[in-house]
Amino acid sequence: MARKKEVIDARIAKFYEKGTIPGAVNIPFSLFSPKENPFIDKIRAVLGGLKKENGTWDFSNALELMLFCNGPWCDQSPRAIRNLIAAGYPPEK
Repeated sequence: MARKKEVIDARIAKFYEKGTIPGAVNIPFSLFSPKENPFIDKIRAVLGGLKKENGTWDFSNALELMLFCNGPWCDQSPRAIRNLIAAGYPPEK
């Protein structure tokens, strides 16, 4: 069975609206921060995570993600990735 994949444009909306990779979904990097976004659990669920009764997350069916931002000098997608991994998202995905 093929794994589901998602290309995420981690830039803020004003950059996304000026142009992006066709098919990319805009989820700005700041939305991956549990401190800055009260809806982080909904984002984790959309990406294939399943919240367990004990409050931990099961990412066994998580999407394979490819994130990008404004280039090698930009820290937006790396910050989003670090927040995902800190939340338990599998680094290999």
